[in-house]
Amino acid sequence: MDFSEIIQNPLRLSAYIISIVGYLLFALASGVKRKNQLLIMQSSGNFLCAVAEGLTGLWSGLVQDLVNLIRNIFVLKKWMNTILAIVFIILGVGIGIFVFIYDFNNAHWWGILPVIATAEYSIIILIPNVKVPLIKASLMVSSTCWAVYGFGMNFLPTFAFNCLSFVLATTSLILYFVRKRKENKIPKEDENEEFDSKEEAI
Repeated sequence: MDFSEIIQNPLRLSAYIISIVGYLLFALASGVKRKNQLLIMQSSGNFLCAVAEGLTGLWSGLVQDLVNLIRNIFVLKKWMNTILAIVFIILGVGIGIFVFIYDFNNAHWWGILPVIATAEYSIIILIPNVKVPLIKASLMVSSTCWAVYGFGMNFLPTFAFNCLSFVLATTSLILYFVRKRKENKIPKEDENEEFDSKEEAI
């Protein structure tokens, strides 16, 4: 679908605008330091994306955004615990698979991708003391799934935002390893300098 067709379709144009606002909230949330503000912005983003997905028949994405929205509300209200987190994962996967089967003629195989994206990331962040590289890698997988889903469903905001998210997550992961490598080199260089100074003293 080209842009002229989008402009001529008020429903799809509205969905584009709403989803772009939602994705902007997700982007802005990444720079927020307070957890409550972060969750409120993410929840608002989930709500707007769910509305946009409802307007355009992206039912698989709609289900996952609604599950994430409800989960975030539980976290905000401080009702969340490990058992409830697992329940939300099972709920998202269960309803997601049902919608995938029911809507297969419309969404085809990529309808399962939002389910995979949400489930794998939710599982990763549940791991105690999970390492930063694993979270970054999980974000890369999640972004890839959502980007392919957006492309397959011909919904450009989802495709574009998640392509950007993938690039940012990949860059962040590379920088993490570069920084760690530099940190590991510093003690060795200090030891060499100390050894040299001892030789000079002798």
